[in-house]
Amino acid sequence: MSETCFCGKPAIIFLHYASKALCEQHFVYMFDKRFRKTIREYKLLKKGDRIAIGLSGGKDSCVLLHSLAEIKKSLPIELVAVTIDEGIKGYRDKTLKIAKRECEAFGIEHVVFSYQGDVGKTMDEIVAGSPEDIPCSNCGVLRRYLLNRGAREVGANKLATGHNLDDIAQMVFMNFMRNEPSRLARFNEPMVKSDRLIPRIRPLMRTPEKEVAIYAMLKGIELESMECPYARFAFRGHVRKMVNEAEEKYPGTKFKIVNTFFEIEDTLRDKYGKGAALNSCSSCGEPCSKEICMYCKKLTIITSKS
Repeated sequence: MSETCFCGKPAIIFLHYASKALCEQHFVYMFDKRFRKTIREYKLLKKGDRIAIGLSGGKDSCVLLHSLAEIKKSLPIELVAVTIDEGIKGYRDKTLKIAKRECEAFGIEHVVFSYQGDVGKTMDEIVAGSPEDIPCSNCGVLRRYLLNRGAREVGANKLATGHNLDDIAQMVFMNFMRNEPSRLARFNEPMVKSDRLIPRIRPLMRTPEKEVAIYAMLKGIELESMECPYARFAFRGHVRKMVNEAEEKYPGTKFKIVNTFFEIEDTLRDKYGKGAALNSCSSCGEPCSKEICMYCKKLTIITSKS
């Protein structure tokens, strides 16, 4: 890279959306400043919070762990990492080692929940038993359920996830393309409060994925480059390609998509929040909108294919 930072040092990154080149020192400063600004702007943390970090061992969740550990130095909060082991051979076992090592480095409690222990099957076994299903349609439901329950079991009052700007932009597009605006309405906050539903926070939601990866490398975080072997079946892959192509041609597109969502979020909540109700699943007792939650429905189907 031939560009130089405004300070005169060699740049390590050029931010096309801002027409700005930054050296390592100023990139890290910008990254940390934006992370803290997001927390302040959206009031994501407060004194006394016990935060469960959804730690997969990938770059996003590890950077989230590092950044929250830094915040903890000036804000009295508690951190505990929660990892969901789906049971994907050759993939999750590698990231579990990274997650464990990162927690040990910061002295953060680390709790692992698994599909094998809760569902009775690994994700590999679920896929083998239901080859006609899209793997992510099962995994997403099971993972969200266990993350929420896991966060509650470790005594957390908030669940922090490593969703970055790219993830949010893709999510917005996916929900529009599926005609599911009600999902967008409850993305940042549940429509109905429940002691059993742990609120989620996403401190990296204003940070592009590429910048998370660069920050991880600069901080010496081990990166596992292997993608989930089942990701190729996901609808998200198609949307990711669309959004990335738009960003390459029109820098700043991802920011604009996410900013537009935040602009209309209150309107969506007003429309879909009226009459919203939360029940308790008749099978497991967890909060859901129907009589039986999606987790229990999926579990019934999965176990019937034994």
